Amino acid sequence: MAFLFDLKALVDMMSIGTLLAYSLVAVCVLLLRYQPDGALERQPGKGEKNYLSSEESELIESESHLNMLKGGVATLQTVLHPPLSPSEKSSSVVNMSIGVLVLIVCVISYLTTYHFNSVIGLEVWILALLSVCLLIFSFCVFMVCRQPQTTKKVSFMVPLLPFLPILSIFVNIYLMVQLSGDTWIRFSVWMAAGFLIYFGYGIWHSTERQRQCQGGESSSKANQQNMKTTQDKQVEMNAAGKEQEGFISPVKTSKC
Repeated sequence: MAFLFDLKALVDMMSIGTLLAYSLVAVCVLLLRYQPDGALERQPGKGEKNYLSSEESELIESESHLNMLKGGVATLQTVLHPPLSPSEKSSSVVNMSIGVLVLIVCVISYLTTYHFNSVIGLEVWILALLSVCLLIFSFCVFMVCRQPQTTKKVSFMVPLLPFLPILSIFVNIYLMVQLSGDTWIRFSVWMAAGFLIYFGYGIWHSTERQRQCQGGESSSKANQQNMKTTQDKQVEMNAAGKEQEGFISPVKTSKC
């Protein structure tokens, strides 16, 4: 590859891919540490969900509508008074804060990279914009710090949470913005081709999908066998009841 292409272009492509991977790892570390304690447990598969009773589905539907009505008030209450243990609301607050934080880091990196002369010249517009960005950045960090962390021990943990992952995100995005526009174009084309291959073929033929399909088929077969056994038991009970009625009726006629 170095013989066929420009060495600087190859190094920049390797750099932008590695920095993006590091940024995603830092974001995922933040998101996982603020997930509810039961979020990492096994969720019911598709085959199990299909066999929910109608009453359970109606109950879940009504609860979802009720949660949608109470969503705004609960989210505001979670922001102002976070719970002691992580919940879905506190996790959603962290997710929104991290999303806004990444966007603000991109804006700050762009302004300090491509408008550095304006920063040195102390122009009013860029100083005001940077001040607003820093205020929003500080508010997002404060909101993340207020939310409770999960009590479960995950396989990968870092100290100084959330400051160390946020610092990693800031440094990686800042270094990515330093790269040239040609590198971003090459990287975008390469990612588009990778997404096309993955979503067109890879995701449908992956080992994980085959495992899920096998699990769904096994669960559906097990549910069908359970339904068949219950139906057989009901038929046997009905037959036994009819036999008992047959034995009881002649006794009553003889007494009469």
